[in-house]
Amino acid sequence: MQKTRGRPKAFNENEALTSAMNYFWEHGYDNTSLDNLLNVMGIKKSSFYSTFKSKEKIFSRCLALYRHNMLLRLKTLKRELGAKETLLMLTKMTIQELQDTGKVKGCLVVNSGQECYNKHTHLSEQISLEFNFFQNIFLQFVDEAKSIGEIKNSKTSKVIANRYMNTLNGLIVSIQAGINQEQIDDIVESLNEILE
Repeated sequence: MQKTRGRPKAFNENEALTSAMNYFWEHGYDNTSLDNLLNVMGIKKSSFYSTFKSKEKIFSRCLALYRHNMLLRLKTLKRELGAKETLLMLTKMTIQELQDTGKVKGCLVVNSGQECYNKHTHLSEQISLEFNFFQNIFLQFVDEAKSIGEIKNSKTSKVIANRYMNTLNGLIVSIQAGINQEQIDDIVESLNEILE
C-alpha cells in the first residue's frame, strides 16, 4: 500500500469552494484578497495552495460551481412551473431580493464579465463560455414555451431569448445603479411583453 504524503485534508472542499463563490459574488474578483478567501473558507494558506493553486484558478472553479448550481435551480423551477413561468419567476425573484435586502446581487457571470473581461485572459474566455451556456439554456426554455403555445411572440426563439436575457441583466444592472421604482416597473413590463 502506497503512503500518502502529508496530512489528509481537514476541510470539506465543496463547502470551502461554496464559501469562496459567495464571497466573490458579493465582493467581486478584484476586491477579494487571499486573506479574505482564507478567512471565509476557514482554511490555511498551505491548504489553499495545495488544493486550489491560485486566486484565478479558484475563481474559475467558482464560476463552474455557479453554473452547476444555477442549472439545478433552473431545472427544478422548470419542472415545477414550466418553461415560461420559470423565466418570469427569475424576474420576480430579482424584485423579491430587492424588497427583502435592499439590493440585488445579480448573476455572478454577468458581474464577472463587467469586472474581469479583457483584464484576465483565461477568466475572460471562461466568462464568455459561461454566458453562452446560459443563453442556450434560456433559448431551450423559450423554444419549449413556444412549442406548447405559452409564448406566442412571432419573433424567433433566439431573438426572444436574447432580448429576455439582455433585458433581465439590464434590470439587474439598473437596480444596482439605483433606478427608481417607476423605471423598475417599466423594465419588468418589457420583460413580460418579450415573453407574451
